[in-house]
Amino acid sequence: MAKSKVIIIGAGMAGLGAAIKLLEAGFACTILEAQKEVGGLAGHFTIQNKHFPLGYHHILSQDKPLLAMLKKLDIYRSVVWKKGKVLFAINNKIFNLENPIEFLKFPMNLWAKIRFVILMAYCFIKRNWNKDLGNAENWLDKIAGETVRKTVFDPLMDIKYGLPSSNLSANWLGSRLHYQEFSKPLGFIPGTDWTKILNEKLAEKVRELGGIILTDARVEKINIADNKFESLDYKSTSVINIAGDILINTTPPHVFLKLVSSTPDAGIIFNDQLQKIGYVDGLSLILETEQKLPRELYLLSCLKPRYSFGGIFMLSSLNSTIGVKNGTVINFFTTLSKGSEYLRYKSADELLEIYSRDFEKIFGFRLKSIWHHLTLIKNYSPKFLNGYENPQIQCNIKNIYFAGNYLTYPTITSTGSALESGEKAANLIIRNCEPAIR
Repeated sequence: MAKSKVIIIGAGMAGLGAAIKLLEAGFACTILEAQKEVGGLAGHFTIQNKHFPLGYHHILSQDKPLLAMLKKLDIYRSVVWKKGKVLFAINNKIFNLENPIEFLKFPMNLWAKIRFVILMAYCFIKRNWNKDLGNAENWLDKIAGETVRKTVFDPLMDIKYGLPSSNLSANWLGSRLHYQEFSKPLGFIPGTDWTKILNEKLAEKVRELGGIILTDARVEKINIADNKFESLDYKSTSVINIAGDILINTTPPHVFLKLVSSTPDAGIIFNDQLQKIGYVDGLSLILETEQKLPRELYLLSCLKPRYSFGGIFMLSSLNSTIGVKNGTVINFFTTLSKGSEYLRYKSADELLEIYSRDFEKIFGFRLKSIWHHLTLIKNYSPKFLNGYENPQIQCNIKNIYFAGNYLTYPTITSTGSALESGEKAANLIIRNCEPAIR
């Protein structure tokens, strides 16, 4: 019997993870990737033969799907673990909330600090985050109080989505606090960007199993007939039609909906949960400087006032070998919410100047970069709004399946959760096709 042919849109973690699982089960797989290289959000850029992530990436010790893949691909033994310090900036002063003295100095009253500790303890102990807890504002006020919400979490929600906590899901926030991702050591591979190694190994595995990866191949249209996936058109040097038995879409829902919008039968999915899911874009500016920061940190979350950047990651604090000149490598990150949209079309030099002014307010000196690189990261995160629901993996159009971090709510989104979403889609396809395979 001929192998079922699966076409996968997107060679990010979800697409590559799905392909490996399906190829191992005997399916034929072709992955179409719009960019020139695989990796998606976990892509990289190169400066003087050194590789850097498009935006901050670290390996979480509790990210079981990622750790399992690193071991499977024989990468895990190269991983080094290090604790990263997370600090908070408020009114141009920096606080380490894990330091008892600095926690006491943090600008909240004593009762608010006690309730903050209660919140963190509650989230750490709670295991099941699937039951709807309502919006983050009401949930935070009930457990931690209004002062804690307004001082810490409202600014963090604004940084992440540009939305008030009343719009966002308590389940998503609570789940993030439960994982306490920065409380444990973070992983990296010395001397390089570990995501580049992972991407290369995943692509190598796909090809080794007989899969096909077509890069610089942007999908233009998904063709549906009689409520069933039939083929798709993609653009390379010309527009090419490729037929398949099964389709896995790993692009964001709004992108997928555009690809099927010109199909006569497309209206049957427009009332689907997919239509309700929004995304945000981000700006990631990475630079290297010979200057040293006065405090050791991995992440600085900027609560108040609202700076041009939401956070600063000092990548060289985690991986001291990452730089070109063994200098300090810093990643400024801004979510392009309504209040920061004015930054979207700034050049790298213009953005560096804007960031440097705000940086000086906090650290007292201007940055002098050896080099800097700007990336506009489109659709970097789904918005987990109040009442969010995961779409079904299997579409109501026959033989179309979905994978991606927008299906993993309320679990913390990570490299591993994206991989796992692809594997879940593959497992469902395998189960659905079992009688035919036999």
